[in-house]
Amino acid sequence: MLRGFATITYWADDMEAATRWYAELLEVEPYFVRPIEGPPAYVEFRVGDSQAELGLKDRRYAPAGAAPGPGGVVMYWHVDDIEATFQKLLSMGAKEYQPITSRGSESAMTAEFVTASVVDPFGNVLGIMYNPHYLEMLGR
Repeated sequence: MLRGFATITYWADDMEAATRWYAELLEVEPYFVRPIEGPPAYVEFRVGDSQAELGLKDRRYAPAGAAPGPGGVVMYWHVDDIEATFQKLLSMGAKEYQPITSRGSESAMTAEFVTASVVDPFGNVLGIMYNPHYLEMLGR
């Protein structure tokens, strides 16, 4: 049975650049880097209210046949201000994958759920969502 999000891993050809980019976005340094000496093959950040794990892995270790660009799955991170977060991602060099989209309402300003996604500079889809259910669950 699925019990909750544990780790998401994004691939990168340039691990040092990806580590810097995500450290700037998340405003935190990775807590785990391997190997300890030399260029990193894997780094991990703790993110958000539940300290979920965001890992960056050298693309050399991707499974055989893994697509080199954006794939079919979008994992959404909750954000409090979707427009500001979307603009920050774009200003950092990410490219729009899906525009800010209202889910279940005519207006993004009154929608319960609002999503958007970008492709990071390393070819990974990064989804963002304003989700009142997330806030409700967090408050419990």
